[in-house]
Amino acid sequence: MEKTKRKSKNKNTFYRVLSYLLVLSTILAFGFVIYFEVLPITYISLSIIALGLVVFFLFKILNNKKIKKWFRTLVAIPSIILIIIFTLICFYSYGTISFLSDIFDNGIRTDTYSVYVLKNSKYKSIKELNNKIIGVSDISDETTNKGIEKISNKISFNKAEYDNITDLADDVLDEEIDALLALDSNIEVIKETEPKYEELEAIYTFNVTTRVKTIKSNKDVSKDNFVIYISGIDTNGKVDTKARSDVNMIIAINPKNNKILMVNTPRDYYVMLHSKKAYDKLTHAGIYGIEESVSTLEDLYDIKIDYYARINFTTFINIVEKLGGIKVNVPIKFCEQTSSRYSSEEICLNKGVQELNGEEALALSRTRYTIAGGDRGRIKNQMLVLEAIINKAMSPSILVKYNSLLNSVSSSLITNMNQKSFTRLIKKQIRNKSTWEFESYSVDGSDASEKTYSTGGAYAYVMMPKEETIKEAKIKLDNILETNKYTTTTSKDSSSD
Repeated sequence: MEKTKRKSKNKNTFYRVLSYLLVLSTILAFGFVIYFEVLPITYISLSIIALGLVVFFLFKILNNKKIKKWFRTLVAIPSIILIIIFTLICFYSYGTISFLSDIFDNGIRTDTYSVYVLKNSKYKSIKELNNKIIGVSDISDETTNKGIEKISNKISFNKAEYDNITDLADDVLDEEIDALLALDSNIEVIKETEPKYEELEAIYTFNVTTRVKTIKSNKDVSKDNFVIYISGIDTNGKVDTKARSDVNMIIAINPKNNKILMVNTPRDYYVMLHSKKAYDKLTHAGIYGIEESVSTLEDLYDIKIDYYARINFTTFINIVEKLGGIKVNVPIKFCEQTSSRYSSEEICLNKGVQELNGEEALALSRTRYTIAGGDRGRIKNQMLVLEAIINKAMSPSILVKYNSLLNSVSSSLITNMNQKSFTRLIKKQIRNKSTWEFESYSVDGSDASEKTYSTGGAYAYVMMPKEETIKEAKIKLDNILETNKYTTTTSKDSSSD
C-alpha cells in the first residue's frame, strides 16, 4: 500500500513539474516573439489567446488528481511536444539575438601595420633597428601616428618622412634608409604594381585600433526605399580590419512594389576617392575604411547609401562549409590561389555541375585572370555562388545547423543595420507573403594604366568607366528608389546581366 502511494506521489510530481515547464517555456517563447516584433500584432494576439487557452487546459488537467491517470498520461504527450517546440523557439531566438548583437558595427576599426626591411638585410627583429632610420608616410593620419608611437615604445629610431609609399619603399630597396613602417594593405598594393617590391619583408607586425562614427539610418525599411552596400573584403581573419574591397555591390530595395536592383561595380573601376580627392581603384577605397567605400560610391552614382554589410573571405568559406557545400554549374575549367594569400597552393575546378566546398566556392568567386571577361566574368560567378548559397540555406535540413551557422558567420560580418530594421523586413514578408522582382546590372569600362593615389602616383592597371553605363545605372537606381533625379525612361540599348 505504501509503495503504491509512493508511486502515485511520484507520478503527481512528474505531472506537476511537466505543467510548470509547459507554462515557463510558453512564457519565454512568447517573450522572444514579442521582443523580436517579427509577427504582426494581430498574429501575436491570436497566437497568445489560442495557445494560452491550450496551455491553460493542459495545465489544469496535469494538476488535477481527480482525473484518471490514463487521460493525464495522454495529455502529457502534447504537453511534452509543446515544451520541445517552445524550447526550440527560445534556443533559436537566443542564437539570433546573440548573432545580431555580434554583427552590429560598434565603430571599432583595426589597421594592421608592419615594419619592413630588405629580405637579404641583416635586420631580423625590431630590436636590431634600434637607433636606425625608419621611414614613414601619411603622418597626418591618426592611425599612422599611433603606429609610430607603438614602435617608439619598443626602440629608439630616427624618423624619415615621405610624401608617398612608393618613394618610401624605393629608398628601402636602395638602402638609403634601414626600414619602413606602413600599412600591410598599402604594401600589398604596391607589390601588385612592380615585382621589385616583393623584396620587402615584414619583421614586426602589430594592430592599431581606432573608433569611428558609424553610418546611421532612420529609414523604416518596411515602407521606405533604401540602399544596402555589400562589401567583400580582400582579407582573412577579423572583419573590422581595413582592407581592399573586392566585391562592391549596391542593392536598392523598394518595399512598396517589392523590387530589388543589384548594381555591381568592378573592383578596378577608376574613381575619385571621396575623402582623398584623388583618383584610385575602387578596391583601394576599402583600405581607408568602409565609410570611404560608401562615400565614394555615393558620389559615383549620386545616391544615399543607408546600410552596409562587410564580409570577408573567412566568412565565405565558413558559410559554405556549415551548409555542407553547395551545388554550382562551374562555367569554365580554371585554377585559382587558395584563401591563404602567401600559399603557392591552387584550387583547380573542371567545367560542369558539381558540389563545391568552402575553398572551392571561394576560388570560383575570386578567379578573374583565367576566365573570359576578367572582373566582369568574376561578378557573374559571384552571383552563381550567391544563388547556390541562398538555395541551400532555404532548405529545411539547415534548421539543425542554424545556430552553428550563425556562430561561424558572426565574427566575420559587420553591418550598421540594427535589429529593428531586420525584424521590420521579416514582419513585412510574413504579413504580405509577396514575391520579389530582381534585376541586376553591371557598369562597364575599358582597360587602362593610370596613376593611383594608393600607389603614391605610380601607374597601375585600372578600368576606365564607360560613362553611358554609369548613367544607365543612375537611371535604374533613380527608377527603383523613386528619387526623380533623372528621366524615368531607360535607354533602348541598355543591357542587364
